[in-house]
Amino acid sequence: PCLAVVAGGRVFVFDAGEGAAETLALMGMPQGDIEAVYLTHLHSDHFDGLAPLSLQHWATGSASEPLLVIGPAGVARLAAGLNEAYAIDFAYRMAHHGPEVMPPGGAGLRAQEFEIPQADGETIVLRDEGGVRILAFRVDHAPTDAVGYRIEYGGRVLVISGDTSRSDSLARAARGADLLVHEVISPRLDQIVHDAAIAQGRDNVGAILHDILDYHTSPEDAGAVAAEAGVGALAFTHMLPQTPLPGLAHTFVQEAKRTYSGPVYAMRDGDVLSLPPGGGLKRSRHGRF
Repeated sequence: PCLAVVAGGRVFVFDAGEGAAETLALMGMPQGDIEAVYLTHLHSDHFDGLAPLSLQHWATGSASEPLLVIGPAGVARLAAGLNEAYAIDFAYRMAHHGPEVMPPGGAGLRAQEFEIPQADGETIVLRDEGGVRILAFRVDHAPTDAVGYRIEYGGRVLVISGDTSRSDSLARAARGADLLVHEVISPRLDQIVHDAAIAQGRDNVGAILHDILDYHTSPEDAGAVAAEAGVGALAFTHMLPQTPLPGLAHTFVQEAKRTYSGPVYAMRDGDVLSLPPGGGLKRSRHGRF
């Protein structure tokens, strides 16, 4: 899971799963320009790529301050742990390249935590005179404390679900949004993989595949949320189970179309969705990977 949002030349990243830095580099995204990383929650698959991202932020941008990571309680502990793990590496790189290339103050991460609002509330995590506003809202990913984000800029609205089961708070936060980026799980495909795992004697994998159904959202439910909120378009990311064959991803779209009549996209690494100021939505790809 990783989504870069570019608003007026400013770059924000939401979640940083494994491979985030590599994929952003392949897309030509200057990681030294990243203003902040917003985490939806502290499951490791949403922050495994955070340390490489911070390294590229420091090295490619000659950053003088650590990369800012923002999220619920626990983010400070996460940042401190990663900074300690990379402390020896930081010292080696400063010694080798010198302070002009690798400024001593730019290494690692600095944390900013916020309190997750109640189910019917929201927390403003960025109120900016430049026109960008970012709000966090609670979603249901129990037992993990988790949030989604609403980003407003130039009269357009993007909402990111984070990991969640079907959530009334998400429908409220997404009301009238131009685009809802939603995680999704296909119970049908999950059952196929579950049964295959059990048949191979991999009971632990089977148990995990069973358990994840109750804190993710089916395509039909995600479509229903999009319809209830009246969003302009729906984009699926973090699709479970993983679909290495591109045709399988269309399964998620077909299932969502049962409950939502608007445009539905199954996103892949390198996809770009643009919301021009005057309205509409454009999809393109950067690179072939």
